[in-house]
Order: sequence, then structure tokens, then C-alpha cells
Amino acid sequence: MRIISFHNVIYGLLVGSVLVIANPVSATKMAGTFVSQQTCPAYVSKKKLTNPDESQLTVAGKYTIIEANQKNDPSWYRVIVPNARPKERWIKAECGIVNQEGNGTGGGSAPNQCSTAGHADSYVLALSWQPAFCEIKSNKPECSITDPNVYQARHFTLHGLWPNQRQCGIDYGFCGNVKQKQEDFCDYPAIDLDAETRNNLAEVMPSVSAGSCLERHEWHKHGTCQANWSVQQYYGLSADLVRQFNDSGMAYFMNRRIGKVVRTEDFMNRLAAVLGEATRNRIKLICKQDMLVEVQLMLAASLTANQDLEILIAAAPAQTGTECGASFRVDAIGQN
Repeated sequence: MRIISFHNVIYGLLVGSVLVIANPVSATKMAGTFVSQQTCPAYVSKKKLTNPDESQLTVAGKYTIIEANQKNDPSWYRVIVPNARPKERWIKAECGIVNQEGNGTGGGSAPNQCSTAGHADSYVLALSWQPAFCEIKSNKPECSITDPNVYQARHFTLHGLWPNQRQCGIDYGFCGNVKQKQEDFCDYPAIDLDAETRNNLAEVMPSVSAGSCLERHEWHKHGTCQANWSVQQYYGLSADLVRQFNDSGMAYFMNRRIGKVVRTEDFMNRLAAVLGEATRNRIKLICKQDMLVEVQLMLAASLTANQDLEILIAAAPAQTGTECGASFRVDAIGQN
């Protein structure tokens, strides 16, 4: 009798513990996919932060969501981590982005198509001519650099790489946990760039070294809308595309004309010569105060690492438009 009683007690405790784990009072059932954007620990208990087998999410891994700690703005999700024991694990919401299913068994709200990752039908590569940008935004920390020998004085720099969705117009963005623009870019959550990626990015995006945090804004608004890329992959690819554009001969073209007025037609002819005729119908030029400030190139939706820029442009949907008129000035760094 004592043995039977002992087993009954143990059985009752085990059943009770399972019920507590499977049906926590504060949790809500949810269906969807969690796409991790960094390595994060996967906890058996979010309260005690227990992780006996040291399980982690892998970068760009996709995990089935079974519940969240609350219905609105969850800070934790419970997901299935296949190789963990037990496989049901709690992970912090900040570790990635959620592709949530509709109301069905998940009990969540239907996602906003214009803020749901993985729906890009094209991309825009936005490149700045930094000397002209600094004439317009002279208060930016990076605009205090006036050395004519630095990269940004003689090359186009990265404004951003933007996943695009035609039906959303310019409103496709903020697909992660951050849902609105911050007036001060340094108010966005910090992003975890490894040393190599940061150094590569700092050359083509001057704000990284200057500390004005443009890279945070671009990641949280645009980078999070590509479900399959980590922040390292996003910025590694962005930097490569900038260099391809400059190395095609466009940086040389601009250097020979610093301080001069350039016919828009001549600029377009050079683009077509080095990056293909299709570029004429897939580029937008932005001018302010008679200066070329930005170039926006349409790229194909099939964008992945190590692709040729000319091929990506040729396969992109057409866009036309320029704010530059018949000519523009190529500004020199440090001039007012």
C-alpha cells in the first residue's frame, strides 16, 4: 500500500506540473512562425531562465509558435525547437520577427500585409552623394567630416536597401518588434553587428562611425521586412551592392566632375554603358538645390548575396522619374 500510495503521489505531482507548464495563466495560444535574427537562448522556463541543454535559436531559423505570454505585444513566445529536450521552449520576442497566422486556432489578430516580413516584390538600393546630402543636412554628425580623401568624398554611400511591395507603396516597413519611426535614430534598439560587418559598413555608410545611428533606422524599418536575412547578411549584401555601383565606373565619373555641372543625359548614358541599357528605366535621380543628392535603383525580388548588380537591375520592374531636370551640379565635400 505504501508503494502504491507513493506512486500515486508522484503521478499526481507529474500531472500537475505538466498542466502548469502547458496552460500557464498568463499565456495565450498562438499560431505562426518565429524567424530568428540572432542566436538566442531557448528557455524551458521564462521565469527561471532555465536552459539545461543550452539550446539556442540559429540565425534565420524558422520555429513554429505555440503560444505567447500575452495576446497584445508579447515579450515572449513559446516555440518548438526540434533538437531541444524538451522541444517546447520560451524565447524573447526581441530575438526575431513573427509571421503570425490569422484568428484560427492561434487566437491572434490577422497580420498587416504592409508590415509582414517576406513579401517583397522588388528592392530599392538608395545611394547618397554625401557632399550634397551634407549641404542639406549639415547638422548630421557625419557631415563634420570634410577630408577630401575619405571614401564618402568620392564615392556614393549607402542610404538604404529597401524591400518593396507594390500594393503598399512607400509604406512597406517596420516588420519587426519596432512599429514606428523614432525621431532620433539612436532611440531605436541597438543592432548587433560583428566587427567585420561593422567595419565594412562604416566605410560605405558614414553615419556608423559618426554615431548618428542611421544603420539602426534602416534595419528596423527596412531590414526586418526580409524574413531570411540576419542583420549581418543584410548589411553585408548592402555594402557589396554599393561597392559594385561605385566600382562599375560611376564613382570615377563623378570624381572627374566634382564642382562642375553635369548633363543628366550624360550621367544616364554612362549608367547604361556600365550597368546596362535597362538601368535607364529602373533608376530615379533626386536633386535638391541643383545638386544630385541621391540615386535610387530598382532591383529584382530574387535578390540574394553574391549577385551581379547589372543582372539584378535588368530583372527588376521599371521605374522612371527624376527631380534633376536637364543638368545637376556635383558637389564637393565640405563646401557650403
